[in-house]
Amino acid sequence: MADSDLTKLTISELAPKIRSGEVSPVEVTEAALAKAERLQPTLNSFITLLHDQAISQAKEQEAALSRGEYRGPLQGIPIGIKDNIATGGIRTT
Repeated sequence: MADSDLTKLTISELAPKIRSGEVSPVEVTEAALAKAERLQPTLNSFITLLHDQAISQAKEQEAALSRGEYRGPLQGIPIGIKDNIATGGIRTT
């Protein structure tokens, strides 16, 4: 599935694809990051993009799923956290 297609799917559409292995959390995260990075100069939506951390966590979820450890429909779905939410070690406003 093309990256642009992945970013157009809803969570309800993505979740079963991730659970079944049709797409991986890493693929979804890479697609979301690529879109965020591409649009950032125009939209200025993020003060911090945690590319390495996001990919690392996606790999952890992919490994868990491959071991049969299903944790719910949000497993492997990347999210953005508004910068006014306190997050340890990450810049906030």
